[in-house]
Amino acid sequence: MAKTILILEDDEMISEIYRRQLEKVGYIVNVADSGAHIAERIRKEEPDIALLDLLIPGGGGIEVLKQLIGWEGKTKKIVFSNSQDQESEKEALGLGADAFLIKANYTPAQLVEELKKILS
Repeated sequence: MAKTILILEDDEMISEIYRRQLEKVGYIVNVADSGAHIAERIRKEEPDIALLDLLIPGGGGIEVLKQLIGWEGKTKKIVFSNSQDQESEKEALGLGADAFLIKANYTPAQLVEELKKILS
């Protein structure tokens, strides 16, 4: 069965690049450009991975992680941001993020490989 990924990203060009790369290797990808109701959507849909940008209208990755505290779903929560702020990384990991990845450090192909590792 194909793995599903929910991308929370407000930059349409970036989300489209990653969506295409992920779909090319067989993932089912859904994109959201606002943080509103994303935690609720994650609970309901239980994607295999939620790829969360930090700075999003309606609440970014940190807000989503806060709303998911105590939830026992299977979704791997990955913060994927250009923020290299160590405090944000520490906070995200403390709130249950499974990884904190810096966008600038990953080409789309490298992101696919990293997500494969996280899922295995």
